[in-house]
Amino acid sequence: MWIKRLILAIISFAFGFGVTYVIVKLIGTNLEEFGIWYTSFTSLALACALGVWLDKFMGTNLLPK
Repeated sequence: MWIKRLILAIISFAFGFGVTYVIVKLIGTNLEEFGIWYTSFTSLALACALGVWLDKFMGTNLLPK
């Protein structure tokens, strides 16, 4: 079960940072100008959003029913 949860966390954080990076590039700036706090919080929010879906489909039961 811990392996599934670790995989869920890795996929979620990678997705969150990747999508944040794409969004920042689409608006015409870079990560330094966007700021470390905005990058961190945006990545975390996107990772949590994907994590909820992955929890359901991977059956890790991190969230209560």
